Amino acid sequence: MTIPADEIIYSKRKRLAISVLPGGKVVVRAPLKTRASAIQDFINANQIWIASAKSKMSAIPEPTVYRFSEGEAIWYLGKTYPLHFVPKARAGLVFESDKYFLIQTDQQAKAAALLSAFYRYQTRRLTAGFIEQYAQLTGLRPSAVRVNSARTRWGSCSAKNSLNFSFRLAMVPIECVEYIVVHEMAHIRHHNHSAAYWALVAKLLPDFKTRRAWLKRNGLSLPNIS
Repeated sequence: MTIPADEIIYSKRKRLAISVLPGGKVVVRAPLKTRASAIQDFINANQIWIASAKSKMSAIPEPTVYRFSEGEAIWYLGKTYPLHFVPKARAGLVFESDKYFLIQTDQQAKAAALLSAFYRYQTRRLTAGFIEQYAQLTGLRPSAVRVNSARTRWGSCSAKNSLNFSFRLAMVPIECVEYIVVHEMAHIRHHNHSAAYWALVAKLLPDFKTRRAWLKRNGLSLPNIS
C-alpha cells in the first residue's frame, strides 16, 4: 500500500527529501518545478522507511503552538518563563533575564512576529560567539551565516561552507547551541558523517553525545510559533 505525502514543500533546493513529523505527518521537500510523477516515484522508493518512521513518530505528540496568552510558558535557552502583558514594553517585547517575557498589550496580535524576531536575534548572537571561538581554535571559517525558520533541522552546511541555523536554537540549552555550531563547523572540513568527521566533533566537544541526546529527547516537542 502506498503511503501518501501529507504536505509537499517546494523550494530552491537540489534534492528531494522526506521527513516524518511528530504525529506521523509525512512531509516531502522538493526542488522547484519537480514533476509530480518524480515526487511520487521518490515516495514509492522510500515506502519501507516511511512506514517505519510513521510507526515511531505517531507515538510522539505533535508540538504545541504558542497561543500568547497570559502566563503561558515561553522557552528560552532550555528553560521556560511566564509571559505577561503590560501597557508598555520596549520594542513590543522584553525578556527580563531569568524572570519573564513581557509583551505590550496592544501588540498581542504581533506576538508571534515579535517572539520570532527575538529568537532570530538571539540565535545569531549566540552562534556568532561560538563560531568565532571555534574558528580561532580550528582555523575553520564559514563563508556566510544565516538564520532561518527551519523546524526539522537545527543547522546545515552548504557545499560552499555557508552555515544555516534555525531560530529555534534560541529555545534549547546553550550547551546544545554550542554542539550544533560545532557539528556544522566540522562539516567545513568534512562534508559527510564519516569516522573522521565524528572524530573531529569529539575532539572539539568530548561530551557531544550528551548534548545531542537532549535535542533528540526534547527537540521535537518544543512549541511551534503560529
